Amino acid sequence: MAVRLGMRFDGFDDVRETIEVAEAAEKAGADSIWMAEHLGYREASVSCMAFLMKTQRAMVLPTAVMPYLWHPTPTAMQFATMAELAPGRVGIAVSVGNLLNLRESGVAKPEKPVRVIREYVEALRGLWAGETMNQDGAVWKLDGARLAFTPKEPIPVFVASTGPQILRLAGRIADGVLFSGGLSLEFTKKCAALADEGVSQAGRKPEEVRKAGFVYFACSEDGTTAIEANRRKIAFLFRNPAQAENVQSVDMPIDHQAIMDKVRERDLEGASQLIPPEAVQQFTVAGTPDECRAGLQAYIDAGVDEPVIEVSGTEEEKRLALEVIREFTGG
Repeated sequence: MAVRLGMRFDGFDDVRETIEVAEAAEKAGADSIWMAEHLGYREASVSCMAFLMKTQRAMVLPTAVMPYLWHPTPTAMQFATMAELAPGRVGIAVSVGNLLNLRESGVAKPEKPVRVIREYVEALRGLWAGETMNQDGAVWKLDGARLAFTPKEPIPVFVASTGPQILRLAGRIADGVLFSGGLSLEFTKKCAALADEGVSQAGRKPEEVRKAGFVYFACSEDGTTAIEANRRKIAFLFRNPAQAENVQSVDMPIDHQAIMDKVRERDLEGASQLIPPEAVQQFTVAGTPDECRAGLQAYIDAGVDEPVIEVSGTEEEKRLALEVIREFTGG
């Protein structure tokens, strides 16, 4: 049976190439296109506007917008503008953000994250509904803010997190929850259960909150190059101290502190060498086409309603990845 499948980009590649791959992914059946907001790389909302102009049906979602850095009024304006171009095809993912990126941007410690996320979602929804917003928030103050135009269709709000409190909050208030890439299957199951707790607390129906999950994905005929590619992606993810529980969820030795130290020194290659090759398939989907099909199904079975993968590598590797998308979506 066909399932929803998303396509993600990390902002590391040339934007022209990214747009071309996004078009190809939609043609292969991808239902959504997600653009990561990694500070210092290609900007997410600008990229998504380009995706909207080059695609026909897929939803686009810049992710993740960080409330500690993005004021809600211009953020609401950005997304309402995109939604005016493509009604019903724009979503947003909100997250506390990477601690390293926040520190580099002057936010030494994100205070009161549950309150901040809740207030931010309330502010965005109010502005998109045409309300005049007055909010004495933990980060931002709104004193009569409003938009002169509003989206014709609702903009779904996903909350991205792996933390228990915010996952429960997502289940209570969000349209969807987004799990970050590089999570082990066991940790994915735990995150899904926490979001379900929030759904239950709010008296909502499970189908009201969609569970999307970034899945680091690499496919090659021999499997070896795919595994090596994902080693680097895991190393970049593990730069975040908040990944400690995820790292510990697999039964193998991984020196998380040493990886963080290497990334802090901008030595990503050195950090990737600290990831044992056998760990790659514990945290990602990587290998031959058959191994990738099985790995992707395992994440669906773990509770991910909409896996969000990427298409990267050589032309042959991209072709193989697009074939997997076609198989799962019926595209």
